[in-house]
Amino acid sequence: MANLSIRTAVLTYQDALHLARRATFHPSLTLARMLEGKTPSAAVDILLGMGSTPTPPPWADLPPNFTNLQDAYRQWGELQAWWMQHTLTVPSLREKMVLFWHNHFTSDYITVYAAQYMVRQAKLIREKAFAFRDLAEAMIGDPAMLVYLNGNLSLKGNPNENFGREWFELFTLGVGNYTEQDIVEAARAFTGWRLTGSSSAYNPQFADLGPKTILGETGNWEYPDVVRITLATQACRLFIARKLYRQFFEYNPSPDTLAQVAQVLQLADYDLTSVLKTLLTSEHFYDLDLRGALIKSPADLAIGLAAMTSTTNVHPGFTQSAMTGLNQEPFYPPTVEGWKGHHSWITSSTFPLRQRYAESYMDGRYGTSSTLLTDVAGAPIAPDLVALAKQFADHNDAEKLVAHFADFLLAVPTSAQQRAILLEILLAGAPIYEWDVDSPAAKNRLKLLVQAIVRMPEFQLM
Repeated sequence: MANLSIRTAVLTYQDALHLARRATFHPSLTLARMLEGKTPSAAVDILLGMGSTPTPPPWADLPPNFTNLQDAYRQWGELQAWWMQHTLTVPSLREKMVLFWHNHFTSDYITVYAAQYMVRQAKLIREKAFAFRDLAEAMIGDPAMLVYLNGNLSLKGNPNENFGREWFELFTLGVGNYTEQDIVEAARAFTGWRLTGSSSAYNPQFADLGPKTILGETGNWEYPDVVRITLATQACRLFIARKLYRQFFEYNPSPDTLAQVAQVLQLADYDLTSVLKTLLTSEHFYDLDLRGALIKSPADLAIGLAAMTSTTNVHPGFTQSAMTGLNQEPFYPPTVEGWKGHHSWITSSTFPLRQRYAESYMDGRYGTSSTLLTDVAGAPIAPDLVALAKQFADHNDAEKLVAHFADFLLAVPTSAQQRAILLEILLAGAPIYEWDVDSPAAKNRLKLLVQAIVRMPEFQLM
Protein backbone atom coordinates (compact mmCIF):
# COMPACT_ATOMS: atom_id res chain seq x y z
CA MET A 1 0.00 0.00 0.00
CA ALA A 2 1.26 3.47 -0.84
CA ASN A 3 1.47 5.98 1.97
CA LEU A 4 -0.69 8.83 0.68
CA SER A 5 -0.74 10.67 3.98
CA ILE A 6 0.42 14.28 3.80
CA ARG A 7 4.12 14.82 4.28
CA THR A 8 4.67 17.62 6.77
CA ALA A 9 8.48 17.83 6.75
CA VAL A 10 9.79 20.72 4.66
CA LEU A 11 11.40 19.95 1.33
CA THR A 12 15.12 19.39 1.17
CA TYR A 13 17.02 20.59 -1.89
CA GLN A 14 16.81 17.10 -3.42
CA ASP A 15 13.08 16.88 -2.60
CA ALA A 16 12.54 20.20 -4.33
CA LEU A 17 14.43 19.05 -7.42
CA HIS A 18 12.38 15.85 -7.49
CA LEU A 19 9.14 17.85 -7.40
CA ALA A 20 10.38 20.23 -10.09
CA ARG A 21 11.44 17.34 -12.35
CA ARG A 22 8.16 15.48 -12.05
CA ALA A 23 5.66 18.34 -11.91
CA THR A 24 7.17 20.81 -14.42
CA PHE A 25 9.42 20.91 -17.46
CA HIS A 26 11.75 23.30 -15.56
CA PRO A 27 13.97 21.55 -12.97
CA SER A 28 16.11 24.68 -12.65
CA LEU A 29 18.19 25.78 -9.68
CA THR A 30 15.98 28.85 -9.39
CA LEU A 31 12.80 26.82 -9.09
CA ALA A 32 14.36 24.20 -6.79
CA ARG A 33 15.60 26.88 -4.41
CA MET A 34 12.22 28.57 -4.49
CA LEU A 35 10.60 25.31 -3.34
CA GLU A 36 13.34 24.24 -0.91
CA GLY A 37 12.40 24.74 2.73
CA LYS A 38 8.66 24.89 1.95
CA THR A 39 6.19 22.29 3.11
CA PRO A 40 5.05 20.04 0.24
CA SER A 41 1.63 21.68 0.40
CA ALA A 42 3.07 25.19 0.09
CA ALA A 43 5.41 24.06 -2.71
CA VAL A 44 2.59 22.53 -4.75
CA ASP A 45 0.52 25.67 -4.23
CA ILE A 46 3.40 27.64 -5.76
CA LEU A 47 3.46 25.37 -8.80
CA LEU A 48 -0.32 25.51 -9.17
CA GLY A 49 -0.19 29.30 -9.05
CA MET A 50 2.51 29.65 -11.68
CA GLY A 51 1.86 30.05 -15.37
CA SER A 52 0.19 32.36 -17.83
CA THR A 53 -2.01 32.22 -20.90
CA PRO A 54 -0.10 32.57 -24.16
CA THR A 55 -1.21 35.13 -26.71
CA PRO A 56 -2.61 33.11 -29.63
CA PRO A 57 -1.13 33.44 -33.12
CA PRO A 58 -2.63 36.33 -35.13
CA TRP A 59 -4.53 33.93 -37.39
CA ALA A 60 -6.05 31.88 -34.56
CA ASP A 61 -9.56 33.38 -34.80
CA LEU A 62 -9.73 33.44 -38.58
CA PRO A 63 -11.91 30.83 -40.31
CA PRO A 64 -9.79 27.95 -41.59
CA ASN A 65 -8.84 28.19 -45.26
CA PHE A 66 -8.84 24.66 -46.65
CA THR A 67 -7.69 25.72 -50.12
CA ASN A 68 -4.42 27.52 -49.28
CA LEU A 69 -1.82 24.80 -48.70
CA GLN A 70 1.00 27.33 -48.32
CA ASP A 71 -0.78 29.10 -45.47
CA ALA A 72 -1.61 25.78 -43.81
CA TYR A 73 2.01 24.67 -43.94
CA ARG A 74 3.24 27.97 -42.50
CA GLN A 75 0.64 27.94 -39.74
CA TRP A 76 1.65 24.43 -38.60
CA GLY A 77 5.21 25.60 -38.01
CA GLU A 78 3.97 28.71 -36.23
CA LEU A 79 1.63 26.57 -34.12
CA GLN A 80 4.49 24.38 -32.90
CA ALA A 81 6.75 27.38 -32.25
CA TRP A 82 3.91 29.13 -30.37
CA TRP A 83 3.45 26.20 -27.97
CA MET A 84 7.18 25.57 -27.60
CA GLN A 85 8.02 29.20 -26.89
CA HIS A 86 5.41 29.34 -24.13
CA THR A 87 6.43 26.03 -22.58
CA LEU A 88 10.11 26.98 -22.65
CA THR A 89 9.56 30.21 -20.78
CA VAL A 90 6.76 29.32 -18.33
CA PRO A 91 7.62 26.87 -15.51
CA SER A 92 4.24 25.50 -14.54
CA LEU A 93 2.43 22.38 -13.40
CA ARG A 94 -0.38 23.46 -15.71
CA GLU A 95 1.91 23.21 -18.74
CA LYS A 96 2.91 19.69 -17.71
CA MET A 97 -0.79 18.82 -17.67
CA VAL A 98 -1.37 20.44 -21.07
CA LEU A 99 0.97 17.94 -22.73
CA PHE A 100 -0.43 15.14 -20.54
CA TRP A 101 -3.97 15.78 -21.79
CA HIS A 102 -2.83 16.38 -25.37
CA ASN A 103 -1.46 12.84 -25.22
CA HIS A 104 -4.71 11.58 -23.71
CA PHE A 105 -7.33 13.30 -25.89
CA THR A 106 -5.16 12.92 -28.95
CA SER A 107 -5.48 14.68 -32.27
CA ASP A 108 -2.85 15.54 -34.85
CA TYR A 109 -2.31 18.43 -37.19
CA ILE A 110 -2.09 16.29 -40.35
CA THR A 111 -5.59 14.87 -39.86
CA VAL A 112 -7.17 18.01 -38.43
CA TYR A 113 -5.42 20.24 -40.98
CA ALA A 114 -6.80 23.54 -39.62
CA ALA A 115 -4.23 25.05 -37.24
CA GLN A 116 -7.00 27.23 -35.82
CA TYR A 117 -8.69 24.12 -34.45
CA MET A 118 -5.48 22.98 -32.79
CA VAL A 119 -4.92 26.36 -31.12
CA ARG A 120 -8.49 26.27 -29.87
CA GLN A 121 -8.00 22.75 -28.50
CA ALA A 122 -4.73 23.72 -26.78
CA LYS A 123 -6.54 26.70 -25.19
CA LEU A 124 -9.33 24.40 -24.02
CA ILE A 125 -6.88 21.92 -22.49
CA ARG A 126 -4.94 24.69 -20.75
CA GLU A 127 -8.12 26.22 -19.27
CA LYS A 128 -9.52 22.89 -18.04
CA ALA A 129 -6.26 21.09 -17.29
CA PHE A 130 -7.27 20.47 -13.66
CA ALA A 131 -10.94 19.65 -14.27
CA PHE A 132 -11.19 16.26 -15.95
CA ARG A 133 -14.99 16.12 -15.89
CA ASP A 134 -15.32 19.49 -17.62
CA LEU A 135 -12.49 18.75 -20.03
CA ALA A 136 -13.95 15.38 -21.04
CA GLU A 137 -17.34 16.92 -21.79
CA ALA A 138 -15.83 19.85 -23.69
CA MET A 139 -13.71 17.52 -25.82
CA ILE A 140 -16.82 15.91 -27.30
CA GLY A 141 -17.61 19.08 -29.25
CA ASP A 142 -14.07 20.34 -29.70
CA PRO A 143 -13.54 21.22 -33.40
CA ALA A 144 -10.19 19.44 -33.66
CA MET A 145 -11.65 16.31 -32.07
CA LEU A 146 -14.75 16.48 -34.27
CA VAL A 147 -12.50 16.37 -37.33
CA TYR A 148 -9.98 13.89 -35.95
CA LEU A 149 -12.56 11.25 -35.00
CA ASN A 150 -15.29 12.16 -37.50
CA GLY A 151 -17.79 13.52 -34.99
CA ASN A 152 -18.69 16.24 -37.49
CA LEU A 153 -20.02 13.51 -39.79
CA SER A 154 -22.18 11.87 -37.13
CA LEU A 155 -25.95 12.31 -37.63
CA LYS A 156 -29.12 11.01 -36.10
CA GLY A 157 -29.88 7.81 -38.00
CA ASN A 158 -26.29 7.53 -39.19
CA PRO A 159 -23.99 7.85 -36.16
CA ASN A 160 -20.23 7.56 -36.63
CA GLU A 161 -18.76 5.23 -34.01
CA ASN A 162 -15.12 6.41 -34.09
CA PHE A 163 -15.36 8.82 -31.19
CA GLY A 164 -17.63 6.51 -29.20
CA ARG A 165 -15.10 3.70 -29.46
CA GLU A 166 -12.15 5.85 -28.40
CA TRP A 167 -14.22 7.48 -25.67
CA PHE A 168 -14.42 4.14 -23.91
CA GLU A 169 -11.20 2.47 -25.00
CA LEU A 170 -8.66 5.30 -24.76
CA PHE A 171 -10.25 8.22 -22.96
CA THR A 172 -12.15 6.79 -19.99
CA LEU A 173 -12.44 3.02 -19.38
CA GLY A 174 -9.91 0.89 -21.21
CA VAL A 175 -10.44 -2.39 -23.03
CA GLY A 176 -12.69 -4.92 -21.33
CA ASN A 177 -14.87 -2.47 -19.44
CA TYR A 178 -17.54 -1.83 -22.07
CA THR A 179 -19.37 -3.70 -24.82
CA GLU A 180 -19.76 -3.14 -28.54
CA GLN A 181 -23.37 -2.20 -27.85
CA ASP A 182 -22.18 0.51 -25.44
CA ILE A 183 -20.18 2.00 -28.32
CA VAL A 184 -23.21 1.92 -30.63
CA GLU A 185 -25.46 3.58 -28.06
CA ALA A 186 -22.88 6.18 -27.02
CA ALA A 187 -22.29 7.08 -30.68
CA ARG A 188 -25.99 7.89 -30.94
CA ALA A 189 -25.68 10.18 -27.93
CA PHE A 190 -22.67 11.95 -29.43
CA THR A 191 -24.58 13.03 -32.57
CA GLY A 192 -25.63 16.63 -33.13
CA TRP A 193 -22.32 18.48 -33.35
CA ARG A 194 -21.39 20.62 -36.35
CA LEU A 195 -18.39 22.78 -37.24
CA THR A 196 -19.12 26.50 -37.58
CA GLY A 197 -16.13 28.45 -38.92
CA SER A 198 -13.32 28.07 -36.39
CA SER A 199 -15.76 26.88 -33.69
CA SER A 200 -18.51 24.27 -33.28
CA ALA A 201 -22.09 24.06 -32.07
CA TYR A 202 -24.48 21.44 -30.75
CA ASN A 203 -27.82 21.26 -32.56
CA PRO A 204 -30.41 18.95 -30.94
CA GLN A 205 -32.20 18.75 -34.30
CA PHE A 206 -29.28 16.67 -35.62
CA ALA A 207 -28.96 14.65 -32.40
CA ASP A 208 -30.50 11.27 -31.62
CA LEU A 209 -32.63 12.01 -28.55
CA GLY A 210 -34.25 8.58 -28.34
CA PRO A 211 -33.81 6.04 -25.51
CA LYS A 212 -30.42 4.37 -25.14
CA THR A 213 -28.81 1.91 -22.75
CA ILE A 214 -25.22 2.84 -21.90
CA LEU A 215 -23.19 0.90 -19.35
CA GLY A 216 -26.40 -0.59 -18.00
CA GLU A 217 -28.32 2.70 -17.62
CA THR A 218 -31.32 3.46 -19.83
CA GLY A 219 -32.76 6.86 -20.74
CA ASN A 220 -33.04 9.50 -23.46
CA TRP A 221 -29.36 10.22 -23.04
CA GLU A 222 -27.45 13.06 -24.69
CA TYR A 223 -23.69 13.62 -24.66
CA PRO A 224 -23.48 15.07 -21.09
CA ASP A 225 -25.24 11.96 -19.82
CA VAL A 226 -22.56 9.73 -21.36
CA VAL A 227 -19.93 11.70 -19.44
CA ARG A 228 -21.88 11.41 -16.18
CA ILE A 229 -22.55 7.68 -16.56
CA THR A 230 -18.99 6.86 -17.62
CA LEU A 231 -17.21 8.88 -14.95
CA ALA A 232 -19.36 7.33 -12.22
CA THR A 233 -17.76 3.91 -12.83
CA GLN A 234 -14.87 2.47 -10.87
CA ALA A 235 -13.32 1.43 -14.18
CA CYS A 236 -13.01 5.08 -15.20
CA ARG A 237 -11.49 6.10 -11.88
CA LEU A 238 -8.93 3.29 -12.16
CA PHE A 239 -8.16 4.19 -15.77
CA ILE A 240 -7.42 7.85 -14.99
CA ALA A 241 -5.63 6.86 -11.78
CA ARG A 242 -3.22 4.68 -13.77
CA LYS A 243 -2.51 7.52 -16.22
CA LEU A 244 -1.81 10.00 -13.44
CA TYR A 245 0.34 7.55 -11.52
CA ARG A 246 2.44 6.78 -14.58
CA GLN A 247 2.91 10.50 -15.18
CA PHE A 248 4.03 11.47 -11.68
CA PHE A 249 5.20 8.31 -9.83
CA GLU A 250 6.24 5.19 -11.72
CA TYR A 251 5.04 3.11 -14.63
CA ASN A 252 3.75 -0.06 -12.94
CA PRO A 253 1.58 0.66 -9.90
CA SER A 254 0.34 -2.18 -7.75
CA PRO A 255 -3.41 -2.88 -7.77
CA ASP A 256 -3.66 -1.66 -4.17
CA THR A 257 -1.93 1.61 -4.95
CA LEU A 258 -4.07 2.12 -8.03
CA ALA A 259 -7.20 1.59 -5.94
CA GLN A 260 -5.98 4.23 -3.48
CA VAL A 261 -5.45 6.78 -6.22
CA ALA A 262 -8.87 5.93 -7.69
CA GLN A 263 -10.41 6.64 -4.29
CA VAL A 264 -8.71 10.04 -4.25
CA LEU A 265 -10.27 10.75 -7.64
CA GLN A 266 -13.69 9.65 -6.39
CA LEU A 267 -13.55 11.84 -3.29
CA ALA A 268 -12.45 14.83 -5.37
CA ASP A 269 -14.99 14.13 -8.14
CA TYR A 270 -12.14 14.37 -10.67
CA ASP A 271 -11.06 17.84 -9.48
CA LEU A 272 -7.38 17.46 -10.27
CA THR A 273 -6.31 20.47 -8.26
CA SER A 274 -7.37 18.52 -5.20
CA VAL A 275 -6.13 15.20 -6.56
CA LEU A 276 -2.66 16.47 -7.44
CA LYS A 277 -2.32 18.25 -4.11
CA THR A 278 -3.02 14.93 -2.40
CA LEU A 279 -0.62 12.98 -4.60
CA LEU A 280 2.25 15.47 -4.83
CA THR A 281 2.24 16.20 -1.10
CA SER A 282 2.12 12.55 -0.06
CA GLU A 283 4.86 10.64 1.70
CA HIS A 284 4.72 8.19 -1.19
CA PHE A 285 5.65 10.82 -3.78
CA TYR A 286 8.89 11.59 -1.92
CA ASP A 287 9.84 7.94 -1.45
CA LEU A 288 13.53 7.61 -2.35
CA ASP A 289 12.79 4.40 -4.25
CA LEU A 290 10.80 6.42 -6.78
CA ARG A 291 13.64 8.80 -7.65
CA GLY A 292 14.70 8.06 -11.21
CA ALA A 293 11.82 5.62 -11.74
CA LEU A 294 10.60 7.42 -14.87
CA ILE A 295 12.27 7.99 -18.23
CA LYS A 296 12.33 11.54 -19.50
CA SER A 297 10.10 12.27 -22.44
CA PRO A 298 11.71 14.25 -25.26
CA ALA A 299 9.88 17.31 -23.88
CA ASP A 300 11.33 16.71 -20.41
CA LEU A 301 14.77 16.27 -21.96
CA ALA A 302 14.84 19.22 -24.36
CA ILE A 303 12.92 21.79 -22.31
CA GLY A 304 14.51 20.60 -19.07
CA LEU A 305 18.00 21.01 -20.50
CA ALA A 306 17.23 24.60 -21.45
CA ALA A 307 15.82 25.29 -17.99
CA MET A 308 18.73 23.68 -16.12
CA THR A 309 21.27 25.72 -18.09
CA SER A 310 19.32 29.02 -17.94
CA THR A 311 18.95 29.10 -21.73
CA THR A 312 15.16 29.15 -22.04
CA ASN A 313 15.63 32.01 -24.50
CA VAL A 314 16.86 29.46 -27.04
CA HIS A 315 14.99 29.61 -30.33
CA PRO A 316 11.99 27.26 -29.96
CA GLY A 317 12.82 25.69 -33.31
CA PHE A 318 15.79 23.87 -31.77
CA THR A 319 13.81 22.22 -28.96
CA GLN A 320 10.91 21.48 -31.29
CA SER A 321 13.30 19.85 -33.77
CA ALA A 322 14.91 17.83 -30.98
CA MET A 323 11.54 16.58 -29.77
CA THR A 324 10.60 15.64 -33.35
CA GLY A 325 13.86 13.77 -33.87
CA LEU A 326 13.27 11.90 -30.61
CA ASN A 327 9.76 10.81 -31.69
CA GLN A 328 7.62 13.40 -29.89
CA GLU A 329 6.76 15.99 -32.51
CA PRO A 330 4.46 18.61 -30.94
CA PHE A 331 0.85 18.31 -32.09
CA TYR A 332 1.60 15.10 -33.96
CA PRO A 333 1.20 11.98 -31.80
CA PRO A 334 1.74 8.85 -33.91
CA THR A 335 -1.73 7.33 -33.46
CA VAL A 336 -4.96 7.89 -31.54
CA GLU A 337 -3.26 5.99 -28.69
CA GLY A 338 -0.76 8.84 -28.38
CA TRP A 339 2.88 8.47 -27.42
CA LYS A 340 3.28 5.32 -25.35
CA GLY A 341 6.17 6.82 -23.40
CA HIS A 342 8.43 5.26 -20.77
CA HIS A 343 10.55 2.45 -22.28
CA SER A 344 9.43 3.34 -25.81
CA TRP A 345 11.30 6.64 -25.53
CA ILE A 346 14.63 4.79 -25.45
CA THR A 347 15.63 2.81 -28.54
CA SER A 348 18.92 1.91 -30.17
CA SER A 349 18.57 5.01 -32.33
CA THR A 350 17.05 7.55 -29.92
CA PHE A 351 19.45 6.92 -27.02
CA PRO A 352 22.57 8.09 -28.89
CA LEU A 353 20.57 10.98 -30.35
CA ARG A 354 19.60 12.05 -26.84
CA GLN A 355 23.24 11.93 -25.77
CA ARG A 356 24.42 13.90 -28.81
CA TYR A 357 21.74 16.54 -28.40
CA ALA A 358 22.57 17.14 -24.74
CA GLU A 359 26.33 17.01 -25.32
CA SER A 360 26.20 19.42 -28.26
CA TYR A 361 23.88 21.76 -26.37
CA MET A 362 26.69 22.41 -23.88
CA ASP A 363 28.83 23.48 -26.85
CA GLY A 364 26.19 25.89 -28.12
CA ARG A 365 25.54 23.65 -31.11
CA TYR A 366 22.56 21.68 -32.39
CA GLY A 367 23.13 17.93 -32.59
CA THR A 368 26.08 16.64 -34.57
CA SER A 369 25.95 19.52 -37.04
CA SER A 370 27.94 22.74 -36.92
CA THR A 371 24.69 24.71 -36.57
CA LEU A 372 24.97 27.14 -33.67
CA LEU A 373 22.17 27.50 -31.14
CA THR A 374 20.56 30.93 -31.29
CA ASP A 375 17.95 32.89 -29.42
CA VAL A 376 14.70 34.09 -31.01
CA ALA A 377 16.49 37.13 -32.46
CA GLY A 378 19.13 34.93 -34.09
CA ALA A 379 22.02 35.72 -31.76
CA PRO A 380 24.25 32.75 -30.84
CA ILE A 381 23.78 31.40 -27.31
CA ALA A 382 25.40 28.71 -25.20
CA PRO A 383 25.06 27.63 -21.56
CA ASP A 384 27.20 29.74 -19.20
CA LEU A 385 28.50 26.89 -17.07
CA VAL A 386 30.87 29.12 -15.11
CA ALA A 387 27.92 31.23 -13.98
CA LEU A 388 26.02 28.04 -13.14
CA ALA A 389 28.97 26.70 -11.14
CA LYS A 390 29.12 29.92 -9.13
CA GLN A 391 25.55 29.35 -7.97
CA PHE A 392 26.80 26.39 -5.91
CA ALA A 393 28.48 26.83 -2.57
CA ASP A 394 32.13 25.74 -2.47
CA HIS A 395 32.48 26.17 -6.23
CA ASN A 396 36.24 26.41 -5.85
CA ASP A 397 36.32 23.00 -4.18
CA ALA A 398 36.58 20.70 -7.21
CA GLU A 399 35.35 17.60 -5.41
CA LYS A 400 32.31 19.34 -3.96
CA LEU A 401 31.56 21.06 -7.26
CA VAL A 402 31.47 17.71 -9.06
CA ALA A 403 29.02 16.43 -6.45
CA HIS A 404 26.88 19.57 -6.86
CA PHE A 405 26.64 19.17 -10.63
CA ALA A 406 25.87 15.45 -10.37
CA ASP A 407 23.18 16.02 -7.73
CA PHE A 408 21.61 18.80 -9.79
CA LEU A 409 21.64 17.10 -13.19
CA LEU A 410 20.85 13.52 -12.13
CA ALA A 411 17.76 12.17 -10.40
CA VAL A 412 19.67 9.26 -8.84
CA PRO A 413 22.72 9.32 -6.54
CA THR A 414 26.16 8.76 -8.05
CA SER A 415 28.67 6.29 -6.66
CA ALA A 416 32.06 7.24 -5.29
CA GLN A 417 33.64 5.67 -8.38
CA GLN A 418 31.47 7.73 -10.75
CA ARG A 419 32.31 10.95 -8.89
CA ALA A 420 36.00 10.09 -9.01
CA ILE A 421 35.84 9.68 -12.79
CA LEU A 422 33.96 12.96 -13.14
CA LEU A 423 36.54 14.68 -10.96
CA GLU A 424 39.32 13.42 -13.24
CA ILE A 425 37.45 14.87 -16.23
CA LEU A 426 37.12 18.25 -14.53
CA LEU A 427 40.76 18.42 -13.45
CA ALA A 428 42.25 16.94 -16.65
CA GLY A 429 45.37 15.83 -14.80
CA ALA A 430 45.85 19.00 -12.75
CA PRO A 431 46.17 18.70 -8.96
CA ILE A 432 42.91 19.24 -7.13
CA TYR A 433 44.19 22.28 -5.24
CA GLU A 434 44.72 24.17 -8.50
CA TRP A 435 41.04 24.19 -9.45
CA ASP A 436 39.82 27.78 -9.83
CA VAL A 437 36.42 28.56 -11.31
CA ASP A 438 37.77 31.93 -12.53
CA SER A 439 40.74 30.47 -14.38
CA PRO A 440 40.83 30.71 -18.20
CA ALA A 441 40.58 26.92 -18.46
CA ALA A 442 37.49 26.61 -16.22
CA LYS A 443 34.96 27.21 -19.00
CA ASN A 444 36.19 24.31 -21.10
CA ARG A 445 36.77 22.02 -18.11
CA LEU A 446 33.20 22.61 -16.87
CA LYS A 447 31.86 21.95 -20.34
CA LEU A 448 33.64 18.60 -20.47
CA LEU A 449 32.36 17.75 -16.98
CA VAL A 450 28.73 18.50 -17.83
CA GLN A 451 29.01 16.75 -21.19
CA ALA A 452 30.21 13.65 -19.38
CA ILE A 453 27.23 13.82 -17.00
CA VAL A 454 24.62 14.28 -19.72
CA ARG A 455 26.08 11.30 -21.62
CA MET A 456 25.44 9.06 -18.60
CA PRO A 457 22.43 6.71 -18.89
CA GLU A 458 21.23 8.08 -15.55
CA PHE A 459 20.65 11.48 -17.17
CA GLN A 460 17.70 9.96 -19.03
CA LEU A 461 15.89 9.30 -15.75
CA MET A 462 13.79 11.59 -13.61
